[in-house]
Amino acid sequence: MAPVLEVRDLVTRFHTEQGVVHAVNGISYAIDAGRALAIVGESGSGKSAGVLSVMGLIPPPGVVERGQAFLKGRDLLALPPAERREVLGRDIAMIFQDPATSLNPVLTVGFQVAEGLRQHLDLSADAAERRVVELLNLVGIPDAANRLHGYPHEFSGGQRQRIMIAMALACDPAVLIADEPTTALDVTVQAQIVELVKRLQRQLGMAILWITHDLALVAGLVDEVAVMYAGCIVEQGPVRDIFRAPRHPYTRGLLAAMPRWDADGQERLVAIEGSPPDLRQPLAHCPFAPRCPAAADRCRQDNPGLAAVNAEHRVACWRWEDLA
Repeated sequence: MAPVLEVRDLVTRFHTEQGVVHAVNGISYAIDAGRALAIVGESGSGKSAGVLSVMGLIPPPGVVERGQAFLKGRDLLALPPAERREVLGRDIAMIFQDPATSLNPVLTVGFQVAEGLRQHLDLSADAAERRVVELLNLVGIPDAANRLHGYPHEFSGGQRQRIMIAMALACDPAVLIADEPTTALDVTVQAQIVELVKRLQRQLGMAILWITHDLALVAGLVDEVAVMYAGCIVEQGPVRDIFRAPRHPYTRGLLAAMPRWDADGQERLVAIEGSPPDLRQPLAHCPFAPRCPAAADRCRQDNPGLAAVNAEHRVACWRWEDLA
């Protein structure tokens, strides 16, 4: 069976006055129906730029210079703008980071949730309102029939994020992209939102693409993990392999920097020394080499491609076999 979403060799550049920023450098991944993939990495690694490129939402001066993004066999990046707008929100939808800035403060939440229904499904006003009530109930908004006439400021942060999820689910998309949807929420509400999305995936059979910097968040949430660094995917594989047998030094560094409840209270977190590279400079060598404690001469001269650890696990490291 073909993947519901397949991204091939995606390249995105930002042409700024200070130079060309190589934000996304030839990434590829695929998601099957009903499965979940997490793209993880530190801030500035290209996670959000990659998914915004797929959605056609990359802001100027960003330009998608190369690549394909097949959704149910259709290349989103090759579609005319009008056809792409018909697909976005209907077949693929996105939950953004901060509902406080994503919801219009002067429109009722019912009107905003119904917008996709009006645009894509051509429902009558009564049918759209009934569907909005169903969606708000689905995501756990209490007294939904009465509260759909409320404004965003009348809801808590967690409820606003639930409303954003309802908007994304309005047209039963095949793929749901969640771009750090718990970043602006406290820990208790984060857990509620994660459990909600997991339940909705099981219930609706969607494919989900999680974008996050938090490896701990995705441990029990996704089927596969792609680790990004400096605009590249440096390791990709089943979540069990990434956590139990990481092969890339950067992945190992991320895991070592995670707080652990079962660790000795005196144990210090292990920091990754150095700073990310300047993405205005094309990387001819391994992007992690300047920070890698295991880097050899070859790492500083050539950029490794993704090599197969096994049938499902790939890593971009010249020395992964030695480090294993």
